[in-house]
Amino acid sequence: MRFLVPVAALATTALLLALGSEEIPFRKHVLDPGRNESCAVADLNRDGRLDIISGENWFEGPSWTRHKFRSLPFWSNYLDNFSDHALDVNGDGYPDVVSVAWNARRIAWWENPGPPDLTQPGEWKMHLIDSGYPVEFSFLVDLDNDGRALELLPQFGDPKAPLAWYEVSWGQWIKHQVSDHSYGHGIGAGDVNGDGRTDIITPKGWFEAPSDPRRGAWTFHEEFDLGATGFIYVVDVNGDKLPDLVYGMAHDYGLFWMEQVPGSPRKWVKHMIDDAWSQAHAVTLVDLNGDGRPELVTGKRLYAHNGHDPGERESLGVYWYEYVQNGDHWDWIRHIIDYGGSTGGGMQIPVVDIDGDGDLDIVVAGKSGLYLFENLIPPKHR
Repeated sequence: MRFLVPVAALATTALLLALGSEEIPFRKHVLDPGRNESCAVADLNRDGRLDIISGENWFEGPSWTRHKFRSLPFWSNYLDNFSDHALDVNGDGYPDVVSVAWNARRIAWWENPGPPDLTQPGEWKMHLIDSGYPVEFSFLVDLDNDGRALELLPQFGDPKAPLAWYEVSWGQWIKHQVSDHSYGHGIGAGDVNGDGRTDIITPKGWFEAPSDPRRGAWTFHEEFDLGATGFIYVVDVNGDKLPDLVYGMAHDYGLFWMEQVPGSPRKWVKHMIDDAWSQAHAVTLVDLNGDGRPELVTGKRLYAHNGHDPGERESLGVYWYEYVQNGDHWDWIRHIIDYGGSTGGGMQIPVVDIDGDGDLDIVVAGKSGLYLFENLIPPKHR
């Protein structure tokens, strides 16, 4: 099923349907009905097959055998684990798990013991990275501009918490402070001004990266106010060679993109992608249909604020959006992956070829469980 955003006249609808790509069929697999908030994908046991990390468990592919590797607190209807990242912290060749927590107020990593202990009962050793502030979520991004997304960028839930990023060196974590306080609900990274350096984006503006991101001063540009977002992507949406911003409202209605327009000072124009549903806490930009442009994969998070957000009790859904040029402007087309059931977007949406068949699959986790959407595109269409 496909919808057009925004709603247009019939002639425009027919044109956009023609411009948009074919539907991508998905098969939904229920991997775990337990409550989770986040998930990640990596080859934890180095058998050449990808595994899934979510909550207290990792799921061994391709059979998705569950292995418990840690215990996590359950707090106010949340499993207190709001982001997962697979990263070889200690350099032993096996991916470890980096996670953040709100109520426990910590950033920590769990050490992968490797075989044979990896699949045996018992918990992995936890190492504390930082503590003292609630952490809403975090992302692995490329902040040292080496082409690899290995630096941890958290979004702290306390405005008094410093804006900082973390890098690991020889098993030790180094904290780099950008500002002495945080700038609202949401975080992002990308090259805003086209100088080849990765900047940091907040809902209140963006920090321009210095030539040395570890020692130099980051310059803040207070150019917009986005509201409470999830991750903020930097991408040239309209092909004008100027980076734009793409984001979802984490606790309200709306997906948006901010167009960067030429001029000095820099200006931004807000465009709506979709306002038909709320709580797009997790968004992923990836070329899902192979057209050379990134698509937006997202979904409605289940009870992001325990029933207190606008539209929180409305139907769940998982979607992908493509943008197509329609004359002198761009339109976004919504494609439904799943709707009206128990599956939403959660805090993270890994999109990866998890079964090695040449197309991209989607993993989502939330309070209703952990799900895999298997891409069923026939080989002849890849």
